[in-house]
Amino acid sequence: MKKIIYLLLSVYLFNGCSLDETVYSSLGESNYFKNESDAEALLNSAYAPEQRRSFRNYLIMAEIPAGVFYDRNGGLEALAKPFELFTWDATHEFFSSAWQTHYQTVYCSNLILDQVPAINMDENIKEQILAEARFLRASAYVILDDLFGPVPLILTSNTSATDKPSRPSEEEFNSFIETEFRAVSKILPATPRNYGRATKGAALSQLTKFYLNNKKWKESAETAKEVIDLGIYALYDSPHRTDLFDPLNEVNSEFIYIRPNLANSYGTNFIGHVAPPSYKWKGNTKENYATQFKTYTSFYNSFEEGDERRDAFITQYENLSGQIVQLGKDDIRNFKFQEDLTASGANSGNDYPVIRYADILLSRAEALNELSGPNEESVGLINQVRLKAKIKPLLLQNYSSTKELRDAIFQERGWEFFSEELRRQDLIRQGVFIQQAKDRGIVAVKDYHVLYPIPLSEINLNPNLKQNEGY
Repeated sequence: MKKIIYLLLSVYLFNGCSLDETVYSSLGESNYFKNESDAEALLNSAYAPEQRRSFRNYLIMAEIPAGVFYDRNGGLEALAKPFELFTWDATHEFFSSAWQTHYQTVYCSNLILDQVPAINMDENIKEQILAEARFLRASAYVILDDLFGPVPLILTSNTSATDKPSRPSEEEFNSFIETEFRAVSKILPATPRNYGRATKGAALSQLTKFYLNNKKWKESAETAKEVIDLGIYALYDSPHRTDLFDPLNEVNSEFIYIRPNLANSYGTNFIGHVAPPSYKWKGNTKENYATQFKTYTSFYNSFEEGDERRDAFITQYENLSGQIVQLGKDDIRNFKFQEDLTASGANSGNDYPVIRYADILLSRAEALNELSGPNEESVGLINQVRLKAKIKPLLLQNYSSTKELRDAIFQERGWEFFSEELRRQDLIRQGVFIQQAKDRGIVAVKDYHVLYPIPLSEINLNPNLKQNEGY
């Protein structure tokens, strides 16, 4: 399996591309930013923070508050529990880690945009590198916005410790994101220069989702159609829907933009967090963490009969003694990202999809429904996804209101995208995130929990940062 990953950088480069300019200035314009190779290496470092980030932190923030799964045992339980009970605060380490990770991407991207224009190199490649840097910067801001709301827009690497940027208005922030993705979509290639890199389709897909989450239905529907009309993406054609997440099949037409992983090095240890005690591995993974990610039985039971996506879960397993162990209520395990048989330890090579073509189809279906109510095209787009899961298509005549079809779309999204860090934002967009937590008996939940708090460490550093309401 051919994979190119952009984390394999020299240590000095990765450490240099940090938020501390004093460290990076030791390289300097005179002895580093000289040629095309330097520009490519710097771009690699801009991809690195996002690709190296811990999957578990973001999965916990996205799906435990949404009531999909919960965590028990191990040292991670104490960090995950606040997301189950809605008792997090601004000191939680996940928030500071996310903030620092994505501002590192912003800084590295800004460094490229400040330094690469002056390098004497092939102009076409230079233009591509600059567009990828803008894509990465905008993508980092989208993640920060999803977690915290509009955050300071830093657009240069020439900053100092005395700079104390404030938060922009929502209008200013959204305008910047829209402008950036639209601009780079005109420059980026239809197919990636190298595996895992940004493309025209990735930029348009990010913009589609950004419009969707901001309820700009017309713009989202139109941009989704641009992605569809590229004619280069399709739902993965496989004997079984779960095959999409086998690492042997990850280079496919459905994955529009991914975070690459490599077995035994820069990989993901997702499967070690969900495997039950003494699980008998098929390959050489041989890693069961004390932490146990457990799926609620109610979510498992929500799938329609015959839905192949439900087969990603296990309700029993063979242990090391050869015994079949039945998993009890709310102890179902999610093996969506299948065991990597090439892995010899905890780190698997399963690439993580940031945006899939199925998401674009369902995004357009949702946007069209919000614009004009139940319609033939929306139902047809939903049915493309359902048919891949081997379940019967929806019938337009069964939906008489926007809400009825909206509910069906969000149900479909829950079945299709579990474990892909989308459920929290979906429920917030639907307007049911807070109420569903209340319905589960969560007593601490408040309306302001639709956003996470700005990390206290950042508030202490920058008095111009206004904290989110309620924190």
